Amino acid sequence: MNKLLQGAVVIAALIGLAASPSQIYADDSFKDLTGVQEKEKIESLHARGLVQGMTGDEFRPQAALTASQGVTMIVKSLKLNLDGIAFIKKPEAKDVFTRVANDAWYAQPFIVAHYNELDIPASIEPGRTLTREEFIHYLVQGIERTGAYPLPKLYIQIKDEASITLSYQGTIERALVYKVTALDPEGNIHPKDPISRAEAAAMIYEAVAFVESHQQVKSQP
Repeated sequence: MNKLLQGAVVIAALIGLAASPSQIYADDSFKDLTGVQEKEKIESLHARGLVQGMTGDEFRPQAALTASQGVTMIVKSLKLNLDGIAFIKKPEAKDVFTRVANDAWYAQPFIVAHYNELDIPASIEPGRTLTREEFIHYLVQGIERTGAYPLPKLYIQIKDEASITLSYQGTIERALVYKVTALDPEGNIHPKDPISRAEAAAMIYEAVAFVESHQQVKSQP
């Protein structure tokens, strides 16, 4: 190999080492995110290995988010685990959930979610679509398992508050304070609407940013 070619190889290698995660994964982006508002957030999470597509090159952003996908997103992105929990025997999904098979690809995230006290019903159907309020409820509970966070006393008026399931009201209000989600221009949260994969990913992105920013502050001397 001549010296000129050797130099070009070395430069190319150095450029590759200096590339940002988004650059490194540029060729691995999803092909169905053109025009999608949440595109950058989805690609950022994917580059970090925090969300996956429905296929190798499709995220399917407008598809409804299933319970199995939502629980897996939350557990994986917030790095919830079973560390520090002692078990007499290895926990299995069927010990807790009536419709989650022990060998399902999402079984472990459901186990982790349960033992981290996410309020997921034992009878949940993994393949059914989650509503916005359900996903927000589980996500905020996941956030709060990562640490104690300051909660300023703010009153946020939610126009369709009467539609929120009573047991989810507190977590939805905290999600707004944490800025994990936001009201629409008319001041509604649309709690009973199905949540899309893109919208869920955007909330995951904000949740991860919230947790990491507060953990960085705590780690400073």
